Amino acid sequence: MHTRLVQQTFLLTGHRHRAVHCVHLALGAAARRWAEVAADPDPEGRVRGAAFDLALSPWHRGGPRRAHLLRWPRRRIAVGAAGAPEPPEPPQKLTRRDRALVKALLRLSRPRRRALVLHDTLGLPVERVAVEVESSTAAAAGRVRAARAALAREVPALVGADPEEPGFADRLAELLHRAAVHGCPGPRLPSTARLVADSRLHTGLVTGAAAALTAVVGGAIAATLLGVGPSGPARPEPVRQTACTSAGSGSAGPAAPGGAPGLRTPWCGPTPGVPVRVAGGPVGPLPPPLAPAAAADLPGPDALPPGLFAARRPLFAPPPPERRPLPPPLAGPCGPVEHCAPPRTP
Repeated sequence: MHTRLVQQTFLLTGHRHRAVHCVHLALGAAARRWAEVAADPDPEGRVRGAAFDLALSPWHRGGPRRAHLLRWPRRRIAVGAAGAPEPPEPPQKLTRRDRALVKALLRLSRPRRRALVLHDTLGLPVERVAVEVESSTAAAAGRVRAARAALAREVPALVGADPEEPGFADRLAELLHRAAVHGCPGPRLPSTARLVADSRLHTGLVTGAAAALTAVVGGAIAATLLGVGPSGPARPEPVRQTACTSAGSGSAGPAAPGGAPGLRTPWCGPTPGVPVRVAGGPVGPLPPPLAPAAAADLPGPDALPPGLFAARRPLFAPPPPERRPLPPPLAGPCGPVEHCAPPRTP
């Protein structure tokens, strides 16, 4: 049974070591529950189903997972001349025709490949194939017909060009069996204890990886909900600025010689919102006003910078208006002019 299962699984994977690994895991799982498996009407079919499920699992490479409506152009599979004799090779090595058939088989989708191996290689009826692949009878028959048509299209010189030909299924079954025997002639069967240990180790690793992934995702979600941000070194320190000058902060002279320069405004008071007067003069002297002549030579705020497209001054510009000095203020104790009375003559 072990050799048959490995050879049948090899047709699904195209890889000898992967087929042996999948069959060993399936046998180890069956040995751990042997009482339940032995009570099944078809123990070999149950182990074969587990091995096929492992071989066609999504995380394993081995051809497309489903059939596509659009077929992209691919390189043709070289089979060789029709009547050319094959070189003498040992039976434990695939021949050129075997490699061409396995390559064409791996181009099928995984459901079609499984249905074809069960129906044409093992000889199971369509109803039993539907039970194994968990589909309807019409779907299983459609997968087998589609797989035969694809093989006839990929390697017509090997299996034939007409999949509806009466001897097509028998010829294809013989070619598949020979390729499986050449690919896995006699795999070594390990002890039952090793099979059970490998199965337990595989189950433990898968369970531990799933638990670790769940814990990491749960921790990330909890940290996000609790508002945990980046660590301290990743966050820059805020710049501390003193808004008002006081005895303990800002430019308070000897009271705080190392303080940052603060502001002296009427709003810097002990009571927020109540303005206070600033004691003392302004912070610094204001610049003196420009002379009229110097102010006239400076460009205005809306003037263009000097360059190629700068505005040019007209040749006959009107002279600037003459500025007359203001009269001196009235001297005397009176206020406005209308309140000042003329002096009385004695």
